[in-house]
Amino acid sequence: MLIVFICIFLFFIFLYKFLIAYGDFTLMSKKQPKRQEIEDKVVWITGASRGIGEILAKQFASLGAKLIISARNEAELNRVRTQLKGKHAPDDVKILPLDLSSGEDSLRIAVEKAESFFPDSGVDYMVHNAAFERPKTSILDVTEEGLKATFDVNVLGTITLTKLLAPFMLKRGHGHFVVVHKNSLIISDFGLESAWQ
Repeated sequence: MLIVFICIFLFFIFLYKFLIAYGDFTLMSKKQPKRQEIEDKVVWITGASRGIGEILAKQFASLGAKLIISARNEAELNRVRTQLKGKHAPDDVKILPLDLSSGEDSLRIAVEKAESFFPDSGVDYMVHNAAFERPKTSILDVTEEGLKATFDVNVLGTITLTKLLAPFMLKRGHGHFVVVHKNSLIISDFGLESAWQ
């Protein structure tokens, strides 16, 4: 009887941990981020004007990171900056308006600006969070123009920004890239499906 009780108790502990990890087994083993790993590091977040990017900016600011926040909408970036609290926030948070579909020359200028904001260090963490979200529609209704717009931001822009920033990190001997991708699922009526995570 005692063994059954212990098993049931352990099951409920596991279930609780699973629920607070939002049903993701990979999050169950993760510990809270250590302040000393993030404090005073430069973190550049794209897509920081709302959603996950805004939440990430708040989290990194609370851990004492030096932030560069980017998105297309500068007014929304200013709104986010005023809400940030931390060692370097909101006063030292840098706003860098950015459109990932603007091409390599424009992105090169953005990278150079980002690297110059904190001359004593440069970008330590690049968080790729920006994404073009097309309206939910049938695959049969998606236009070539819509697909290109999605690809330019979600794939090509992210790869180009990484390619341009990586040499700076390599020269310093450290740096991290984080790619946040919303779960996308395309299901056609023809039985073909593809999931990117």
